[in-house]
Amino acid sequence: MSIRAKSRTSILTLAATALLSACGGGGSPAGSTVDVRLTDMPVDDADQVVIAVSGVAFKPAGSGPELVEDFTPRSIDLLQYQNGQTAVLLQDMPMDPGRYQWLRLMIDAEPNVRDSYIVVDGQECELIVPSGAESGLKMHHPIDVPAAGNLALTVDFDLHKSIHAPAGLASGACATGFVLRPSLRLVNDAEVGAIDGTVTFESGAVPLECKPNVYLYEDTVTPDDIEDTTATSPDVDPYAVISVDIPEDSSTGNYRAAFIPAGSYTAAFTCVEDSSADETLDFVPPEGVPVSVQTNLISTVDFTVPAASP
Repeated sequence: MSIRAKSRTSILTLAATALLSACGGGGSPAGSTVDVRLTDMPVDDADQVVIAVSGVAFKPAGSGPELVEDFTPRSIDLLQYQNGQTAVLLQDMPMDPGRYQWLRLMIDAEPNVRDSYIVVDGQECELIVPSGAESGLKMHHPIDVPAAGNLALTVDFDLHKSIHAPAGLASGACATGFVLRPSLRLVNDAEVGAIDGTVTFESGAVPLECKPNVYLYEDTVTPDDIEDTTATSPDVDPYAVISVDIPEDSSTGNYRAAFIPAGSYTAAFTCVEDSSADETLDFVPPEGVPVSVQTNLISTVDFTVPAASP
């Protein structure tokens, strides 16, 4: 038996010893239920990003992790669930009330097996998820299941930060597969709002090389890029990067960032394609725009990109 199979079996055995546990549903008080859904921040660098979800586990405080019983494995194209759209993983699942320390998604990504994959420019490539099936994609976030009523949770993928292209992609090769090191957020749907708006180019045309994105930062900060290493301290990384949908032959596009926890943020727009290197991006405006997100409300931030100087 492989190490992978042993690790998977140990988790399954753990769950089997808790048939009437929080995730089994048999002993949960009537009215204590949990929903779990998936969503993705808008991204335009791929045609499909499919993940094969084979299980969901919760970690109750003070005891071992428990897999959800009778979970039906499913393949989900994350790009179909953007702008507030969600894919349902669990719905009205009975659960013991109390605190849970984390939620974990088990992902199938076997080499040379069509389970999780990405399609870029019409070419399908493997999606490698390190330890996806053995240890899963874990979100360390306190989860408080109420004594009565429903708790709705959303797992938010940020593919801008998660997908890493293999060497040789530029020449059309992806034999080594893409790597998914997910940037995940687990949010309580009762504690989030949204941000939307438009981006308009004063020149009347979108530059050919433009990669239109809105960068969103927590608190009031000066916008910065995403980089692996930086000499700047403290480092400022975006909370989320949201693609702007600009129709062909139009100079105005729209964006929406959903499932954003209530709080204060800074938003800025850029056309420059970001990389893992430390670099300076041209943001509009350079200092960003302050925005307040309120629970169950949509805040609007519009951007106007000035025409280039002659």
